[in-house]
Amino acid sequence: MTIITNPIPKFTCFELRPLTGSIGAEIVGIDLNAASDELIGNVHTALDHYHVLAIRDQSLDPAAFHEVARKFGPFSGNPIHTPLDGFDDLVRFTRSAEDRGPVVGEDWHMDLAWMENPPAITMLYGEEIPAVGGDTLFASLSAAYEGLSDAMRSLIHNLIGVHSGKGVYALNAAQKAFSVRASGHVADDIESQHPVVCCHPKTKRPHLYISGSLTRFVGMTEAESRPIIEFLKSHAQRLEFTCRLRWAPGTVTMWFNPCLMHAAINDYPGKRRVVLRTTVAGSPPMAAGGR
Repeated sequence: MTIITNPIPKFTCFELRPLTGSIGAEIVGIDLNAASDELIGNVHTALDHYHVLAIRDQSLDPAAFHEVARKFGPFSGNPIHTPLDGFDDLVRFTRSAEDRGPVVGEDWHMDLAWMENPPAITMLYGEEIPAVGGDTLFASLSAAYEGLSDAMRSLIHNLIGVHSGKGVYALNAAQKAFSVRASGHVADDIESQHPVVCCHPKTKRPHLYISGSLTRFVGMTEAESRPIIEFLKSHAQRLEFTCRLRWAPGTVTMWFNPCLMHAAINDYPGKRRVVLRTTVAGSPPMAAGGR
């Protein structure tokens, strides 16, 4: 299959600083509180190409964050977490200074990959951020696909992955940073099938669709699938496909969820961290190559 690459547009309404050669960028010099439709469109275009954006120096309360997020699209829904009072589309994650256990999302994953329509965009806003620590790692599943051999691309091209929500509720319920819905147990019974090789809905750039929720491939047993799954996940975490995003208070970080995996870094014991989270609705992942 021919790999599609698209020239990255030039942006004049903000300063954009790429984080690495593979993924991610910072945006400075804009105020999302006063963002026009044109500016939102330019940010969305930057997201299509860089997949992860850190928009610095914002001043948003929950109402303002809600308004900004909905400019990028409707809420995707969240079957697991209890929403913030007054906002059915926002969740607040609060890690206290006394909490020294695991952090939310410290294993490599894609948000809600096991849903039929996984979120297109995840957005976080840093309300309280440690002076040092709490960074987030991102791995480009587009760059990872492009880094595969032709033989491996051919092997996985027509595979359909089975993603399971089993265990997700228990994992989240064990965290102190937020509360979970009583109805969240339904996630254990959800399985969705998605192509392993997909393409971005706008740029058409191909990418892997893999996550911790991927259990097997259609037509194969879990034992047969496991070596391929483990190789693809390990391959995607190679340093040249990743970026490390450093947080600061007032940072809005957003990412195109189906094109990457991410992991939170647990390196700030004894420090408080508070973020707001929401997601933007997506559509079923699109198979690459017109399948």
